[in-house]
Amino acid sequence: MNYKNLLPITVQLPLAFKDIMDSGCPNVLLYGGRLGGKSNNTAIIAILTMLQHPDRDIVVARVSYGSLADSSFAEMEHAIESFDNDAIREEFILRKSPLRIERKGGHGTCYFIGYGGSNTSRTKSIRPKHKIKVVILEETQELKDKRNLDEALASLRRHYDTEKSTVYILGNPPPQEAHWFNQFIYQCKLDPDWYVYNLTYKDIVPFINDYDLKEIIKAKITYPEYYDWFYMGKASGGFGSVYPMFRKDKHIITAQEFEYIREKDKSLRIVAVVVGGDGAVNRDSTAFVPMLLLNNGQTVIGPIFYHNPVDDGVIGYHQLVQDHLTRWFRELCGRYHLGTIEELRQHPTMRAVPVWFRIDSAAPDLIQECRFFLGDRCEIGPIRKASVMEMVGVCQSAIANENIILVDYGGYYSYVKNTFIKKDVNLLAEQLSMLIWNEKQNNYDPIVPNDVADAFTYGCYFWYSNQENIQYFNIIKQQRITNHLIRDILNKN
Repeated sequence: MNYKNLLPITVQLPLAFKDIMDSGCPNVLLYGGRLGGKSNNTAIIAILTMLQHPDRDIVVARVSYGSLADSSFAEMEHAIESFDNDAIREEFILRKSPLRIERKGGHGTCYFIGYGGSNTSRTKSIRPKHKIKVVILEETQELKDKRNLDEALASLRRHYDTEKSTVYILGNPPPQEAHWFNQFIYQCKLDPDWYVYNLTYKDIVPFINDYDLKEIIKAKITYPEYYDWFYMGKASGGFGSVYPMFRKDKHIITAQEFEYIREKDKSLRIVAVVVGGDGAVNRDSTAFVPMLLLNNGQTVIGPIFYHNPVDDGVIGYHQLVQDHLTRWFRELCGRYHLGTIEELRQHPTMRAVPVWFRIDSAAPDLIQECRFFLGDRCEIGPIRKASVMEMVGVCQSAIANENIILVDYGGYYSYVKNTFIKKDVNLLAEQLSMLIWNEKQNNYDPIVPNDVADAFTYGCYFWYSNQENIQYFNIIKQQRITNHLIRDILNKN
């Protein structure tokens, strides 16, 4: 059946979609809070596209294939039913096994696929009958990282229409500012090939019932932070986070700023170092986070050792420590004048800065290798673990009291690849900002990587769980305040 024979078509879309459809951009990113109408209205656009362009296909994808029947497929079915035209409704055949929506006569198919999980190549197997005209990727923020998104788009691009295809990426921004999806939104806003729009309930008020509007207004009055995130799609950085007190403006300085402070204040020195270590399990990463304890009562996070077996290849602990971790530690000692093993051997009377390693007890082989290669210089042992809640509580207090400062070096050095890996966000800051609780509120949500955060937790818990250490820093701070008061009095006199 020809598209013109299906006229007239009556359909209602929010005014915001006029600019979206007229933008001409091949890539459209729609983000925002709940009740923004992203899924419903893009489903209508997809059906219109199938009608307007016979012999072209549509792809709708979610992280989990199992959730498609009750979500995306149901939205497309609802979109078809919303057309006030019996001929249009009869033009489509809905199939449940596998999920498909076909146009009569084989003139187009809407495919439903899942593209999440550890297998990032799942979309390579798709073989559409026609060229793809529209791609809709929903709930994109549920992906563990951007790699799944990149793999899916790379696979689908091979089947795009030579004239023009449009990709709609939909997602609700997680509350954590450092989440990859929030970073992706920021990058797309700077790219002229992307049309980015924050779609909220305010764009579809005429389509919202009074019950929903009432709940939205109540949330705005009684819980504004929740309202900003849930309904307005703003990354508050706090709601649902393990470390809601962590703030980039308070807890991060650049490497240049740290060097300037040390150069300006010659009395500032490192009095000890605590290194937290987390070993790899299966495909996890190995991370070591150095905490530089200063005589002014603060702790500075230095350059992090990070080995990702997915990117760098699997390396045994013996080779990893012997060839790479020892290089990292030697450079750390040289950079901050802690006293390297070689210097201490040449100058036995040299005063070395004490260094403690506390490593995940679940990695005994890593502990043994560190003792073998670094035991002459450092005191190395397993962390005596408490419950996750107790360890996190200690770290939360340290961060909230502004005892922890992160130095952002612009990335990290890969000792396996012998190259500097640039990062827009500090590795530890990224994970601290992203960590959220699981449904039981007793552990981390496994969807968020936590290797670097765990290494930090072990070192932070080792030091700050000791009340004497906390009191030591309080004494230092009080002395600093007292000295300032005495200096002010003397200057006035």
